[in-house]
Amino acid sequence: MARNKTQDEFIKPTSTVIGLGFTIHAARFTCSESESMRVDGTVIGDIDIDGLLNISETGRIDGSISAGSARVAGRIFGNIQCRNALHLAATADVTGDVLTSTLIVDEGAIFTGRCQTHVVPEEIY
Repeated sequence: MARNKTQDEFIKPTSTVIGLGFTIHAARFTCSESESMRVDGTVIGDIDIDGLLNISETGRIDGSISAGSARVAGRIFGNIQCRNALHLAATADVTGDVLTSTLIVDEGAIFTGRCQTHVVPEEIY
């Protein structure tokens, strides 16, 4: 099966990693210069990243997310805004509202909240 441009967005190399066992408490965590970030630990506070945000199965976010694109396999308690694509993997558990251009949901993902898709990327921020 050929990959499309949206799928290619999720395989970029990771620049920043918040490791398993780490908990970061921040009012707002901004990562504007990083192309991508992976969270294996916990972030308590909002995340703002221009590139790709990857929340692994062990990752947890208690706060809102603004990202270029995001792949979620862990837990999020907060709203999500993605200019490009949001991918909820089978192990994702999201409680909050979603605003994104493209939404991909794997079978088994849990999503509780409202969702608006097909939004023009410039209107999201």
